[in-house]
Amino acid sequence: MRATRAVQALLSLLPMQPQGGWTEPQVEVALLQQGISVNRVTVYRALDRLAQAGLLQRTVDAQRITRYLVVDAAAPSASAHMECTACHQHIALDQGFEAVQAALHALRAAVEQSTGVHSPTLDVAVQGECAQCAIDAKHPLS
Repeated sequence: MRATRAVQALLSLLPMQPQGGWTEPQVEVALLQQGISVNRVTVYRALDRLAQAGLLQRTVDAQRITRYLVVDAAAPSASAHMECTACHQHIALDQGFEAVQAALHALRAAVEQSTGVHSPTLDVAVQGECAQCAIDAKHPLS
């Protein structure tokens, strides 16, 4: 990957990712705020190349919106996130959720054992209503 001005700006931008990861339009706006004008195709190509290089994790949500999350090299190669089916908020289930981590570890071990794949990377997507949307559904405004 060429270290163009746009790619260098993108790399410096990535650690400031919003909750739920970066979308292409968010990256484009953030780069414009830094005074760097790039077209959509350039941003998509750079994000895809960074994902192929293992620096970003690419996910597509229920609304078919592609999101790019910064990969934590120190984190285990299994992650889980939840998308609310009502408000489409993304919630990472990786840190502070010991039961989820235990389940991911067990799933990873099962995949290794049953398929023979060594060190598989897991990306588990969970869909359901977040706590706030569940409350709002029980108590709609009159």
